Amino acid sequence: MNYLNEKCPVCEKQFTQADDIVVCPVCGTPCHRECYESLGKCKNEALHSQGFEWTPSHTNEPVRAANNGHEIVFCPNCGRENPASEPVCLNCGERLYNNPNGAGERSAMPPNMQPGGFADYVIRISPDDTIDGNKVSDVAEYVQLNANRYIPKFYKMEKLGKKISFNWASFFFSPYWFFFRKMHVIGFAIMLVMLLITGACTTDRVVNYTKNYVEAAEQYYSGELSAEEFAEISNKIVRLPEVAIMSVSNVAIRVLSGFFGNYLYKNKVKKDIDDCRQKAQGDEEYRLMLFKRGGISGLMCGLSLIGYYCAEQILTMLLSR
Repeated sequence: MNYLNEKCPVCEKQFTQADDIVVCPVCGTPCHRECYESLGKCKNEALHSQGFEWTPSHTNEPVRAANNGHEIVFCPNCGRENPASEPVCLNCGERLYNNPNGAGERSAMPPNMQPGGFADYVIRISPDDTIDGNKVSDVAEYVQLNANRYIPKFYKMEKLGKKISFNWASFFFSPYWFFFRKMHVIGFAIMLVMLLITGACTTDRVVNYTKNYVEAAEQYYSGELSAEEFAEISNKIVRLPEVAIMSVSNVAIRVLSGFFGNYLYKNKVKKDIDDCRQKAQGDEEYRLMLFKRGGISGLMCGLSLIGYYCAEQILTMLLSR
């Protein structure tokens, strides 16, 4: 149990993470080891015959504190300091937003909270709370893999009315992450845009420079070309405007995917859950539809990766003729 913010009944000082704490085996009263040994017994020993059991004065709510002007919270499980905006503890992985032992009864936004202050609160998310009109438990059944990470993000986005919430997976693996999360239309659209950019930038100049680079590489590895000469030819390709446009476009697509991936996924979750509820004839069929429509698709992710590579190679070959 986490005893932060509780007081030693002997010296009446608050416990800290560095304290050596002992607990009475009979009533559960915590004390500093030194205090217990100096007293020689439990502070509440006289109450043992009455069936006394120690209970915390707090609800193990994560402790908020100021740290160089920034809000932090202490994990209710391990006591680690965390930025208030983190959904889970960075040390032990314990939930901060959805912790039955860590957020008391505050399951809704404080009425006087203004937009932008949400990160200063750690709010309990109950399975019966709603996200876009659907129960959190239904959203969790639909998302399946890593639901504990997506639900706090969705919940926070809805309460603040924001569309932006960065997703590292959609940033690094766009467009394939969208296929992984069964957002096939968006994935195909991004792939099409990427192919169009590749086609527009595969000019005769790029083709010729690429051929020169391939020949130079063969000569370099056979010892016919020096490293300086090979580097000069390589730099010519890098400095081409078409190559710069492709690189910038690729980064822009990834950045947009990263910032709006969660929002697009959140909308898909709502649409699919609403559709399942309308079409299902009963609760069992509804749960089955949630399971089938939600989750992930590693197969589609892999096929999209192979498909895009093949399409890009074919396009490049056609334009190189």
